[in-house]
Amino acid sequence: MQGHRHRFHRAHFLTALLSVVVALSASACLTTGKKQPSGRPETPAQKLAGRDATILHLKEEIGQQTSELAAKDALIKQLEQWLLSQQRMLDDAMQEVVRVQAKQRSLESRAEAASEIAEAEIALKSLRDKAAETNRPELANAEQLLTRATGEFDKQNFGGALYLIGQAKSQIKMGELRLSEQHRAEEGEAEMPFVVPLSLTLNARGNLREGPGQDFKVLVTLNPGTRITAYFTKGAWMRVEIDGGMSGWIGRSLVSPN
Repeated sequence: MQGHRHRFHRAHFLTALLSVVVALSASACLTTGKKQPSGRPETPAQKLAGRDATILHLKEEIGQQTSELAAKDALIKQLEQWLLSQQRMLDDAMQEVVRVQAKQRSLESRAEAASEIAEAEIALKSLRDKAAETNRPELANAEQLLTRATGEFDKQNFGGALYLIGQAKSQIKMGELRLSEQHRAEEGEAEMPFVVPLSLTLNARGNLREGPGQDFKVLVTLNPGTRITAYFTKGAWMRVEIDGGMSGWIGRSLVSPN
């Protein structure tokens, strides 16, 4: 009895297990049928269609990237044009600054040259007054240089004018130093009489002074050709007498023998 029951349960278990296997097999066949309805590999046409779809997708991506690159190139060109315009504006601004500075420097040079010319004219007049009785080469050189400087100033060549004025001032300074040395030498020299009075003639316009020096009072101004008689000498000066009996001192460089 027990053996019979055992065989019955075993048969029932095998029947149930078989049912499960059949169900699983059917499910597997159904699933396989969905993936490959025909149960066959892809045909060349199917493969070609899949490849064309992939190529089309890649072309779309390439087209999108090309459009993005074109947009970036356009933006870069805009930036380059903007930078170029900014550089041009900067260059124009620099040129304007240079022009303004050059104009300002020209105005400064003009004012400086005009001031230097005025100072040189005053110094030249002072030297001319001190050397009235002597033909100083420094005086002539300074006058010539100052005349040239004025000419260059009128041509608006202010740099050249400043250079010439500097040269003229150097000549004036040299003349003043030599006159000072001459005056000191004259003050230390003794008055010496001539052995006999000398008959002389003025070869240039000159002043007859009370004493042997520029600081003495002018008695009269004598014209070239005036005849005088010299009695004493002291340095670069001579004590003379003119027609009418007036006597005084005059520079030796202004006279020559009859």
